[in-house]
Amino acid sequence: MLMRSFWTILITMMVCMPAQAASLEKAKAALAEAEQLRAAEFSPEHYRDAITSLRKANDMLSSNGDADEIMRLLDKATVQATQASTQAQNFTEQFAELVESRDRLQLADDAFVRDDLAERSEKEFMLIVEAAEDGNTSRAARVSKQARSTIHAAQVVAAREQFVRPISKTVAGARQVKARQYAPKSLKNAVDIQHKVEKLIKANPDAQTQAYALSQQGLVSAKRAMRISSLGSQVGHNPAQLEIWIDAEDARLAMLGDLLGIKLNSSQTLEEQLTLLKQGVQDMQASYEARLNDADMQVKDLSQKLAKYEGELSDMAEIRRKLQLKREAEAKIKRLTKLFNPKDVEILLTPDADVILRMKTLNFRSGSAVIPPETYALLDNAIKSIEMLPKRAIRVEGHTDYMGSNKYNQALSERRANAVGEYLIERLGEADRTINGVGYGEDRPIANNETAEGRTKNRRIDIVVLAPRS
Repeated sequence: MLMRSFWTILITMMVCMPAQAASLEKAKAALAEAEQLRAAEFSPEHYRDAITSLRKANDMLSSNGDADEIMRLLDKATVQATQASTQAQNFTEQFAELVESRDRLQLADDAFVRDDLAERSEKEFMLIVEAAEDGNTSRAARVSKQARSTIHAAQVVAAREQFVRPISKTVAGARQVKARQYAPKSLKNAVDIQHKVEKLIKANPDAQTQAYALSQQGLVSAKRAMRISSLGSQVGHNPAQLEIWIDAEDARLAMLGDLLGIKLNSSQTLEEQLTLLKQGVQDMQASYEARLNDADMQVKDLSQKLAKYEGELSDMAEIRRKLQLKREAEAKIKRLTKLFNPKDVEILLTPDADVILRMKTLNFRSGSAVIPPETYALLDNAIKSIEMLPKRAIRVEGHTDYMGSNKYNQALSERRANAVGEYLIERLGEADRTINGVGYGEDRPIANNETAEGRTKNRRIDIVVLAPRS
């Protein structure tokens, strides 16, 4: 009788262990997805319940507890984690603007954020989460209005510190060195931009990328006013500094003239020197255009002589065009690699001569399309790269991993691509450059979605600098 019981238990364990292992992995995967979708923030009750059930199951596994109870707990943990994921997705879709406003506030440097406003806004936000998780949509909507007001107030304070104060401090420094006297134009421009930033922040504290772009312009003008005024003050105190400054400028112009094959001398006025340099640039351009015209004439002549091979020539011309574009892009890529750390950006060249800037460390928060401020410098280097490739259209591609529904990931990838596209438009300021955002959701993975490392690689932004098409 005892032997029969022993073998019954052993057989039961052999049957149950693979099933338990499968259920355990399923529960862990469901919980990992919930974590990725920020369920701890947007569905905390379901998330905590899932963790509790999984922990109890693990404890019973360690002590060889009842197999049926272990399976029940694992199944329960999977259901609770799935509910947490669904609730988190629904919440970020229903309150998308509010979630991203909160993200902007949380991503701001602590030095810019007022603690009391941040604490109050977080308490109000969690009341919305609680109401939404309880299914009380009317209360969630009602509380969200107050929370939005509080979060926006906190954002305004933080944005003023981050985007307005640097301009005002630099303007104050410029005034101390008599910028009103020596650089009135640059000073006025800086002050005007400062007022624009203040007005923008007050009207729309979520317009962070616009505020950053304007702030950078204002700083440039303010620093220019300070530099000019410092030179003016130096000349005022020591007139001999003027000659030193002019000698330095003459040396720079002379170096440029040497590169263009033009000899400049000190007897020429500045206007005469600039006219000669301009003429040199125009002559160089005309020389290149003449060479291109000669080449076109030769191609036209060959085309006329070999008209019967028109199809082959057309194909060859297209191949030659693509090869030329690729050679030009390859030469530029050698320069582009100096702008980036390979850990941050991967630079790729396609067969069609498109240049892809794969932004490996542009990491958005889950469910959010807010660009983290610490990545602005990375995007500014991307802009320098784009400027090296003129007359090319830009396509910003958003990609996600497979965590969440297809619809959720598609919408999220589109929002992220558009956010980066808007940033590029603000900072580039090139009206003739076409910039479009496209979301591909989870449809174009570049790594295994079954691993955490692979999912990290798949969550990406690709900035594609498109080669001209025939």
